[in-house]
Amino acid sequence: MTYQEKQNVVNIFSALVVTPIYAWLVFQRQQHGQFDLREDFRQWGIVFLIYIGISIVARIIIQIIFHIGNAIATQEEKIPSADERDKLVKLKATRNSYYAFTSGFVVSVIGLALGMPVHWIFIAFVIFGMIAEIIDNGSQIYYYRKGV
Repeated sequence: MTYQEKQNVVNIFSALVVTPIYAWLVFQRQQHGQFDLREDFRQWGIVFLIYIGISIVARIIIQIIFHIGNAIATQEEKIPSADERDKLVKLKATRNSYYAFTSGFVVSVIGLALGMPVHWIFIAFVIFGMIAEIIDNGSQIYYYRKGV
């Protein structure tokens, strides 16, 4: 497995760990009555801003651990530089990710138009954001293996 493939697997892992753990913690606080996310959209903004900060810090820590572990396992200190193929793979994967997120956004807006509660739209944004990230990293793994 190449360095880029391993890095994408770590990114998928971090998306599947960080987001559900944070969502579970927010859900528990909601259940215990610490805040009400059904009607308080200001609280949703706070929850999203905290999530962004926690997600960035957690992913940086996960990436540092990955780089240290990879350097120890492979005895390589230098990170491979990106070439034209890497840029093309990332471009195609980003396209797929945007398609997924845009589709999720449209589904969310349709749900809103059909009378879905607004708090479900926020939840859908988080879910479709995570799905888009997994599609991005999964697409990169696919394109690296298939060849572009």
